[in-house]
Amino acid sequence: MKYRHVFALVCFIGLLPLSLSHADYCAPVNIEVWAYASYATDGETLIIQNKKFKLIGVKAPQKQRKNKFNMPGQPLAKKSQDRLNRLLANHDLRIGVQYDTRKKDTFNRGLVHLFVKQGDKIVNLNKLMIASGYALAFSEYNNNLHQKCYYQAEKEARKDGIALWSLAENQPELHFPIVNSTDVTSNDDSFRIYRGKIVKVEKSSRNYILNMDTTGIRVRREYWEHFDFNELKKLKGQTVEVRGYGKLFKGRMFVNIESPNVINVLNPVNN
Repeated sequence: MKYRHVFALVCFIGLLPLSLSHADYCAPVNIEVWAYASYATDGETLIIQNKKFKLIGVKAPQKQRKNKFNMPGQPLAKKSQDRLNRLLANHDLRIGVQYDTRKKDTFNRGLVHLFVKQGDKIVNLNKLMIASGYALAFSEYNNNLHQKCYYQAEKEARKDGIALWSLAENQPELHFPIVNSTDVTSNDDSFRIYRGKIVKVEKSSRNYILNMDTTGIRVRREYWEHFDFNELKKLKGQTVEVRGYGKLFKGRMFVNIESPNVINVLNPVNN
């Protein structure tokens, strides 16, 4: 009888990792304060107590900016903003604020994971935006809480072909949210997903270098610790999707990345 109890205990302990692997990656870790939002200025930015805050891990299409560069708007930008405003309104503008490793960006905007109450549940608002199809998931080298949650939400929205993913399927000529590297033009800068075959992988003193035919992916030395170069070398010959901010330089598009999660075949959600 004694050994039977020991065996049962061992079996129970052996099951613990399996239980943890099914944890709710969307659940709050530490909500610091509940506050009231005012309104969203776009699909990833909102005003809380007269200050600008940006949703961590969320990239929404950008509205037109009439400044000296006169940046054109991206498809569904207004609908993305409307969706975030609707989500806020549906929850009486009350949101729970959770910070991550880095609390502010270079524009002094607060960086947050937000939560709303739905009955007796607390639901991740960043996830709701991505699940709506009006925003994409994104990764930087830090602020990576809830990454699996956000990419899983995007995976399901993409499978359902809604909002931005309907554009990708039915209007590829828009080059948003996905553009094939072979079709890249000078207008395809700013944030999007670049798809293409990796034709070269090498390392310089300053960068890991991954080249598609017209698009160069770069990992600066300061972010090397987050990558396995041997895994990057295996990408040669594969067609991959890489998300990030494209910048045109000498007739070629370049994308600097900080996390392997922005490469679809290296993202754990896709494996």
